[in-house]
Amino acid sequence: MRAAVVPGEVMSARPLLIMLIFLASMAAPFSVNYIGDASAEDTLVCCDTAAVDLYLLGSASAGTLSPFSQDLSADTSSSATIAGSVTSEESVGKWVLPNVWPGTVSANTWKVSIEYELTNAASAQINATASLKIGSQIFSASTEPGSSVLAQGTGTLTFDIEVDATSISDMGAIELSLTARSLVFTIPTGDAQLEFLWGSEDADSHVEAEIPLFDLTLLEPEVEGSDVYFSVLIDSNWGMDLLSKSDSLRIFVAGTELSGDPIETGADGAVRVTWTWQGAKGGTETVSVEARLTIESGGQSLSGSTTFEIETFDTSGGTGTYYPPDEPLKSNGDGSPISVSGTFSLGKNSEGLLQLDRTTRIEVGGEMAFWMRWGMDHIGDEVTTLSPVLKSFDAGSVGDDERVSRNIEQIEVMEMERQLLSASGSSGLLSYYLSVGLGLEVEELLGGNINQFLSRDIDVELNGESQVVNHPVTLIVKTVMLFDGDDGPDEGERIELIGGFITAQPTPLWGEVSLSLVGKSSGMTSFTFPKVVSSDSVTYRHLRMPWGETLTLEGSNIAVDDYFAFKITPSNSLVTSPGVLTVLTLFALLLGFMFALAFSRSRRRGILLLELILMPLVGIIHWLAYPSVFVGGSAVTVVVIWWVTAVTSPRKRSQLIEQAIKITTPVINCPACSTPNPVESQERPLRFACVGCQRVIRIEA
Repeated sequence: MRAAVVPGEVMSARPLLIMLIFLASMAAPFSVNYIGDASAEDTLVCCDTAAVDLYLLGSASAGTLSPFSQDLSADTSSSATIAGSVTSEESVGKWVLPNVWPGTVSANTWKVSIEYELTNAASAQINATASLKIGSQIFSASTEPGSSVLAQGTGTLTFDIEVDATSISDMGAIELSLTARSLVFTIPTGDAQLEFLWGSEDADSHVEAEIPLFDLTLLEPEVEGSDVYFSVLIDSNWGMDLLSKSDSLRIFVAGTELSGDPIETGADGAVRVTWTWQGAKGGTETVSVEARLTIESGGQSLSGSTTFEIETFDTSGGTGTYYPPDEPLKSNGDGSPISVSGTFSLGKNSEGLLQLDRTTRIEVGGEMAFWMRWGMDHIGDEVTTLSPVLKSFDAGSVGDDERVSRNIEQIEVMEMERQLLSASGSSGLLSYYLSVGLGLEVEELLGGNINQFLSRDIDVELNGESQVVNHPVTLIVKTVMLFDGDDGPDEGERIELIGGFITAQPTPLWGEVSLSLVGKSSGMTSFTFPKVVSSDSVTYRHLRMPWGETLTLEGSNIAVDDYFAFKITPSNSLVTSPGVLTVLTLFALLLGFMFALAFSRSRRRGILLLELILMPLVGIIHWLAYPSVFVGGSAVTVVVIWWVTAVTSPRKRSQLIEQAIKITTPVINCPACSTPNPVESQERPLRFACVGCQRVIRIEA
């Protein structure tokens, strides 16, 4: 039996359906208003082959070739020496460029230039051969008759090798070998020798080649509001080195170079670099895009271009920074800026033990700051492929609404702070995050192992910007170190407050490094014997006041590989404490001056009073925080000077008159100062010194 259909029910449903369709059609334009569109495909724009200098590096037996002059040493060269004449073939060296980018090597002339130095001979005649093995093909060239004579001193031995067109596979290699079949010295004196040099800026032996180096691809633009993201994909066997060791990578849109900090991400061994373009006019437009990669400064730029059709609707929207779906790289090759600042204080706790409280601010900028922000926005992300450091954070209290929102919510900051302190053991993730994630030496940075501290705390500051953009992030680490001899160091033990905290990386994570620390002690504690070891870029200033000492450490433009160590010996000894030392110094000076006054009771005190200016000198020595031995020594020296002056000063005139009255011997007044002088001898003529002014008096009769 079939159910009856009521016509009124069908008619009542139609207006609702029509209304839903109408609302959907009204919302359709707005759904693309923020996203926009780009009509194009990824385009390979460069490069089949590129002219490049391959520099010789490494030892003669296991040398390598590199297209980057940055790999050359600043001062140390590698060498191979031939001493004495050669009559049979002798190998000089072999250098290999492994894993060449696949492609076709065009027919061309490759030039090999080898630096040399000839000593203890007027000249040398050499018969040498340079051979290139490209894939499975071998090409060689020998010295020409005119160039086979090498002059004394330094010079360059060159070979022009004709290379035929050939192909090379992904796992292929280029190998250069140099051999000498004969060598004869002219007018040798002593131990004549020929030394071939390479691998340094002064001895930049190289091969001028033309080979496939990389693929440069302009990816399809991504549109977000009025922001358009243009990406360049660099695919090569050098990975990040091609970006970090090249002179520059630039992109031009509609003839104008895009500025700002691009975002770097990895893509199956390739490097993707993305810029933000905010010059869209709205609507549909066609723009030309060009990418230029310059390997060597002043060298030829390798470039390619294409056109894209883009469509934007909104004149606003977007953050101005590309938000990559994959984890961004930590470095663009130049390194990010890092600034370490903070304060520390030395005192005694309630139990009388020496305690060092410290606050260390680590401000990170550049690509590393973007990586940190992106990581905070992906806490607990189980969909995206993350590095082990970011994967070690679990979701905690962070929900799906906060995660991957392009904005860092307060709950994400709090969750990161909590896990840095409490996750994965008693030391939390802090040590792992700082060392593996940021490439920092934790003990050198914080002045001790994480587990040595009595307590520790951490705060994450976004510096006024919560979005995932290229903006500085600050980590504030608060630590308390107790000198109890258990977990912490012993009292009086010398410690390293901070040292070279940058870990060496294949690709530099850090570029500009600056340091600023300010410490204070109480009146009963002191920083004894502070010293900076092995660095000229870090300086310190140590001052002492009665209520405590001040210690300031500063450094700017610190080289990443500059090792330094700033060491102190915290002490609560009474002899070195500022308050006690001040009291003892003042007491010694006061007591010494009182004795000097007693010694000079019958003598003139003008010079003694003038010598009071020595007291500020002792104060300066004390203020400049010289060791207590120096301060005490200077006070004793001043007191001794006062005492010597007191007992050697001339007597007072009134005292001499009183003595002259009491004696019965004849008395004569000094013509210069009128001081009465007793005449105790009958000898004539008689010479003696005035007891008042020390002038010579002569009595004739």
